[in-house]
Amino acid sequence: MATQNFFKDLATLQAPKQAHLVDAITEESPILAMIPMAPASNGIQHVYEELKDVTGAQVVDLDSELPLIDANGDLKYKDLSVLGGSMSVGEDKASKFGGAAKYFNDKLPPILIDTGANVEKSFIASVYAFAKASGKQVLAGSTTADINFSIIALKWRTGETSGLYDATGFGNGKIFDMKALNGGALMDIDDGNGNTIPGYKMRIKNYLGWMLTNGRNVGTIRNIDLTKNTDNANGYEFLPTETQIDELLDSARANSANTFLYMSPKVLTALNVYKGGALQMSPSDMDFNRTFANWNGIRIITSYNFSETEALATA
Repeated sequence: MATQNFFKDLATLQAPKQAHLVDAITEESPILAMIPMAPASNGIQHVYEELKDVTGAQVVDLDSELPLIDANGDLKYKDLSVLGGSMSVGEDKASKFGGAAKYFNDKLPPILIDTGANVEKSFIASVYAFAKASGKQVLAGSTTADINFSIIALKWRTGETSGLYDATGFGNGKIFDMKALNGGALMDIDDGNGNTIPGYKMRIKNYLGWMLTNGRNVGTIRNIDLTKNTDNANGYEFLPTETQIDELLDSARANSANTFLYMSPKVLTALNVYKGGALQMSPSDMDFNRTFANWNGIRIITSYNFSETEALATA
């Protein structure tokens, strides 16, 4: 792989005190785990230049006048988003668990698994919007709302497509800044039923963002309908054709070093029909394997954080 500093690897390296929390936040979020990360230029804000016109060097004759070269763009600013939350526990319940700190630490891993899923869903939605704005969205043909799937082709390039993080946020060796409110002393909290009781409260916080600035590195196929339809050759209502997926990879200038196809496991299962239709077996074969992990050399990554009830995308 040419890409480096994957979210999980970077967070584990920078936050050794919370390695178990890093594992939790990426456990059910395979896309988030592998997003290459770059530090924001100014803490929780990133300043970058969005190139508009580029003029490169040219081949000229000996002793000829050299052409002008330049790269012009607009200065852009991107604020990172807050990744965090707070939780509370009543005094008596905390006592039964061995104290508020132990209670919160025991509760964090399952909470962070859901947190990672939410972050990954947010990233997927950002890619959808970016691909559409860049004119890189193709519609598979579904006309039924709230049942649809999508495929993303994404090339990771530093400064163009990556994640952003606040480098100072890892300064204490932790991916999350965890702080007990009220100095860790008893305070009034809501018990969840509208009652005020004595208890403890803590919050966790970090900053995260997405760098999506070059539409040449992305492509999507939206409005995929996996309803069974035996009248169609592939057996589904609106499944992308082999040619459409080939063209999707071409639109993202795909190469095996830093480009991936992202989709729901159900979409990959449906795409097995294309291998099954060309599969040849001999009498001695004992394994009927219709699955595959790459398309034209581009690795496929599946995630259950793709929605199975997407609204219809519009052109």
